[in-house]
Amino acid sequence: MLSSTTIDIDRVAASFPTIDAMETELQRLEGLISRVRARQVEILAAVDHLQVPAWDGCRSLQEWVAGRLDMAPRNASDLAVLAKSASREVHDSLRTGVASADRAAGMARLENAGASETVLDRAEGVAVGQLGQLMARHRRMTPLDETQAFKARRLWFQPNLGNTLATATMAMTGADMEAVLTALDRRADTIINPHDEHRPRLEQRRIDALVYLALDHGAPVASDGPAPRRLPAHIFIDATECQRTQGEAGATTRSGIKVGPNTLREILCVGDTQTTIIDSDGLKAVPTDGDRLPQRTRDFVFFRDGGCQGDGCTSRYRLEPHHIIHQANGGDHNPELLVLLCWFHHHVVIHQYGYTIDPHSPPGRRRFLAPGVTRAPPDG
Repeated sequence: MLSSTTIDIDRVAASFPTIDAMETELQRLEGLISRVRARQVEILAAVDHLQVPAWDGCRSLQEWVAGRLDMAPRNASDLAVLAKSASREVHDSLRTGVASADRAAGMARLENAGASETVLDRAEGVAVGQLGQLMARHRRMTPLDETQAFKARRLWFQPNLGNTLATATMAMTGADMEAVLTALDRRADTIINPHDEHRPRLEQRRIDALVYLALDHGAPVASDGPAPRRLPAHIFIDATECQRTQGEAGATTRSGIKVGPNTLREILCVGDTQTTIIDSDGLKAVPTDGDRLPQRTRDFVFFRDGGCQGDGCTSRYRLEPHHIIHQANGGDHNPELLVLLCWFHHHVVIHQYGYTIDPHSPPGRRRFLAPGVTRAPPDG
């Protein structure tokens, strides 16, 4: 069990006469770590030669190292690469503490990629983070490599233990990756102004773009057209748990992914859903259809508003009606309580970030209030 004693920062700082002395000590310790890693690499080379990982049921030396040494996959991969490296220069630099384990592994990968001596000499002066770029640039790709890369393509999702967030892993060829990223980036630029310095990070914009494409059901959508009706969702709600936790527990999708109050509100707002409510004894399931927005009302809202009503927004892409007063709070399908929003403002700003429509802002210039913020009606 880890000690609860915290680091005495003042004592540590007082033990060094200058900041330069701190840096020198850190570098000395890193050299010690490199020499320890060098010894591990020597032992791992013997372990690999004796085929110990295969005897232990592991698929690779990296997998064996990750399990036996309780290491992250990236660190285990570095040790495995070094153990398999035949470069005397790389091993000597690690053994003498001249190079960090990260740099030594990067140099080994660069050498395995077939880089020339000139490139290897130049690589010794670049930052560790740039070694990967050099390696990718000089790695050879044979027709057999291309075929194997194509056969290795995959897409899988791993939900966390609470089923509240999923991590996706994709493997594809370089050309396919370029096509996918280009398509996602272009679609992301239709969601939010690419010149907006406050827009989400690139990786977040790509996720939004991917969801966009999924909601299109594979069918093309005109850049100035309304969003197609979403595929009906099926939500299972444990009435007892939902009531006890105010919607924070007890609601999951058919595939077992947990949803919270924000998602429930969005599903009810869009209306295309089927909800199965489980009663208190857990034996009786009552299937209920979602409270769908009547098509005639939906069409009228599109005709009346014509585009996203967010103040300053000119988007007409994937427009969706939004209930200004949520149905759970007494709202209904009265057109006066509906406003047309683009997918970004509806899905991201309203239902994920938790903003609300300022009820006192005029049509065509609807403003958004941060969670917990209210605004009094204007005078007069």
